[in-house]
Amino acid sequence: MLLDVKNLQVAYGRIKALHGIDFTIEEGEIVTIIGANGAGKSSTLRAISRLVPSGEGTQMIFAGKDLSLIHI
Repeated sequence: MLLDVKNLQVAYGRIKALHGIDFTIEEGEIVTIIGANGAGKSSTLRAISRLVPSGEGTQMIFAGKDLSLIHI
């Protein structure tokens, strides 16, 4: 597994943008994120990239490394 995301939550102040999404991407897969405006596509990518904080209980593992342990 290349990326494993569990219970991804993102909030901007009091507004919740993501309410606990889960997904796994295997090595070699090509993945797209599609959806309507405001569906959370950019928030998902920003959280994975650590540009916005994810909520408590979110787990993100990339190439076997826990992204919560990596300080940017």
